[in-house]
Amino acid sequence: MEDRDRQAVLALSRAWAEEGITYGYFANGEGELDSCRCWVAEADGSVVGYAAGQMETASRDSSIQRAGDQWFELEELYVDRAHRSRGLGGRLLDYVEGQLRGQGVRRVMLTGADRDQGPLLRFYLRRGMTLYSFRAFRDL
Repeated sequence: MEDRDRQAVLALSRAWAEEGITYGYFANGEGELDSCRCWVAEADGSVVGYAAGQMETASRDSSIQRAGDQWFELEELYVDRAHRSRGLGGRLLDYVEGQLRGQGVRRVMLTGADRDQGPLLRFYLRRGMTLYSFRAFRDL
């Protein structure tokens, strides 16, 4: 990733953390991007969104995969608040999936921890994702 894009992604990650919209999200540090594949979305010549993740390998059989199966774990997908609801996140996800598909990757997985799960779930379900797990909590 070019330094200009890296700095923009780090700034967007800080903005995401400051928004407080995701449980437990902390801004990325310089080194954290080194192990990820990262793509950026631009509008008017500026980086306004990014997607990042890495390949994973199943260590054991589960209900949807077998030991040794590989997938791309989409760890982060973020679009700047001022550029949301314009289809940018969907286009970015489509692009990422197209790139991965072209490299022979057969599955993308993700975990979402947004405080408002409804829009997050609708976004990914509309894009063809299948919900296979659910986790909830309540402070006592």
